[in-house]
Amino acid sequence: MRTNDIAVAILSLVGLSAAFIDDTRNLKWSTLGGKKTRLIGHRGERAFVPEHTYASYWQAALEGADFIEPDLALTRDGQIVVSHNLWLGETTNIRDIPELQKYKRNITWPDSSGHVYELTNEYFIFDMTLEDIKKVRVMQSDVEYRPQIYNGLFGLLTFDEYLSTMRELTVKLGRPFGAIPELKMPKIYNMGRPYPRYFEDRAIITLSHYGLANITGNIDKSQHSDLILSPVAPLPAGSALGPAVWQCFDQDTSAYLANNTDVPVACTRRCHASLLHTQGLDAVAKYAKIVAPWKDFFVTGAEASLKAKGVTWNATEIAAMGGFIAPDQLVKEIHSRGMEVCPWTFYNSKESLSYLCQEKGIKPASRSGFCPKDKTEEFFYFFEQGADYMFVEDIVEANILRTFFANKLENKQNQRLDS
Repeated sequence: MRTNDIAVAILSLVGLSAAFIDDTRNLKWSTLGGKKTRLIGHRGERAFVPEHTYASYWQAALEGADFIEPDLALTRDGQIVVSHNLWLGETTNIRDIPELQKYKRNITWPDSSGHVYELTNEYFIFDMTLEDIKKVRVMQSDVEYRPQIYNGLFGLLTFDEYLSTMRELTVKLGRPFGAIPELKMPKIYNMGRPYPRYFEDRAIITLSHYGLANITGNIDKSQHSDLILSPVAPLPAGSALGPAVWQCFDQDTSAYLANNTDVPVACTRRCHASLLHTQGLDAVAKYAKIVAPWKDFFVTGAEASLKAKGVTWNATEIAAMGGFIAPDQLVKEIHSRGMEVCPWTFYNSKESLSYLCQEKGIKPASRSGFCPKDKTEEFFYFFEQGADYMFVEDIVEANILRTFFANKLENKQNQRLDS
């Protein structure tokens, strides 16, 4: 039996012990469509398993995720692999592989938020070929409470392998799972390529190959004949694929994906003032179906959150555009424009909730003055607000809290019927 098979067998037993049962109650939630909030496995199930691995995706599915997220990167030879970071020194064993030491170097670059990264003695995916990448094994982040027993068992996947795994999960577990790929740093990955939207087009072609996207733009597939894509067998009768959603922090890329496929786009942002007033949302609504801001925008508020990140803005300009939207009104404003809401990221209960309002001297700007003390208060607040999706870690906990909230919702709705 292969190492991967043994590890997945162990994880299957762990997942089955969680005994996920889908909650099919017909309740009226505060989401845009009135359905229950959907849970997205953040990088799979990274609370327990090394992120973005075959095992991580299996574990997320076994625990009942509705969507499972891959982050996309591009190798030197143009193959799409799944990795959150552009570099591999933090979450893999690459430092222990002699033949890959030639790739170690220093680099400085600004991200889409203007934050400048300075990385030294690191190994960057865009410098390496797929053959190089396949020599690397993934390690769990060195975070307290995260098991280290699966370190080195799994390699990095390609986007093609991720999508093949999603089909496998759908067939074997008997339910569809949504795919929500994020294109990481497209401006960097497109440097030195044959044309400016090379990365985006290869991602589009791959998603289309698996039947999750229709190409609506003019993409020249002949320039991508070297893209490695596996044969796709028909699904068994009665099986159905889950939906797909694009996400990207780069708004030009987001608009390109929206204009060239029929797949909805999530506008993902953390440190931009332009998203957090009414005119900013009006602009986003022209191409996005989902808005995915950092969760603290809904709690502590835009001004404190942006200041904490060192982000500056033109106060006169923001005031002329109506000012920042109050955090407890942000979901309402997004929904009023026909867009869904997808805050991120909700961590394992053993980790910090990561809200500024928990820090001394920083008060939440919402009218309610709300600041969650624990994960239950946090989840119930976002369920009540009407979050349509939530990026979560420890999906078992998230599913339990969603069920508890559904019980509360059912009792309240039954009381209304009885009165």
